Amino acid sequence: MNEVSDRVSDWFAAGKRVVLATLVQTDGPSPRDEGAMFAVSSEHDLAGAISGGCVESELVDIADDILAGGPPRTIAFGPDDDLNGGPTCGGTLHVVTAELSRETFDAFLAAQAAGKPFALAIGMAPPHTLRVLTDEGEITGCDLERTFVLRYGAPPQMYLIGAVDVARPLLTFAKTLGFAVTIVDPRAPFAVPSRFPGAEVLVAWPDEVLAEAPIDERTAIVSLAHDPKFDVPAIAAALRTPAGYIGAMGSRGTTARRTAALKELGFTDDELKRLHAPIGLDLGSRTPEEIALSIVAEIVQTRRGGAGSSLRYGTGPIRSKGRQLVNV
Repeated sequence: MNEVSDRVSDWFAAGKRVVLATLVQTDGPSPRDEGAMFAVSSEHDLAGAISGGCVESELVDIADDILAGGPPRTIAFGPDDDLNGGPTCGGTLHVVTAELSRETFDAFLAAQAAGKPFALAIGMAPPHTLRVLTDEGEITGCDLERTFVLRYGAPPQMYLIGAVDVARPLLTFAKTLGFAVTIVDPRAPFAVPSRFPGAEVLVAWPDEVLAEAPIDERTAIVSLAHDPKFDVPAIAAALRTPAGYIGAMGSRGTTARRTAALKELGFTDDELKRLHAPIGLDLGSRTPEEIALSIVAEIVQTRRGGAGSSLRYGTGPIRSKGRQLVNV
């Protein structure tokens, strides 16, 4: 529900009712993963997506019927359905559509704020109830044949080293992808919280922060300082963690000098292969926003296992289920 929760929160605050459509099963190709959500308010505000636009108009009509007193339901959208041509991906989408109560949504937000694993259980058979499960025993004991369970945990972390201009659009992209972002810079005039709304901003030495930070394989560490006083110790600290993505800004000359400095600290060629430097995919980026886009594109490519090349030149499936990460 993370993809729609901000909008849904605003709708409830404005006194609106909300219908939630959840993709619970896919047969064949699908534009979205199972668990994708589309929310409709009683005033036709929209958030999220189930498909690339093939089924959403039909879901709005279903939401209107539910809000008028009709029953919640599971509906299968197949490629032969006569609704705006049906899903053009060629697969069948099974969608549960039901009203989301304010009580359930508040329970979701409370569980999310607690920072512990929890789940949203969606009944796949009537009455299609929506429940928030916070006890691990309750989650694992749920009847999986009749219930679609979406597990949630703490959001993945992103640490940005250097409170520079690129950090601002990168923060925006990272939040959209669901990261909790911490910006670290020892220079107080740069590390001003008002410049980076929505991030934790620390005036501290990055290597000291990373040495104590809770870092796992979902974590991304991005050094934007391209100043050896900051980034060499920070990258060294990052390489000693299990972070799934480590990247560093800088020209090829800067990268070569940084690599030499890291080797002097004892890092091997194999260890340095974890470092994405120069950072980002080759998009021809020039502006801070374009550079930030190239960085998040590389982070997604690394996490999902993509090739990073143009899809127009490929021949295999566009979306490989083997590459999907679950609730990251």
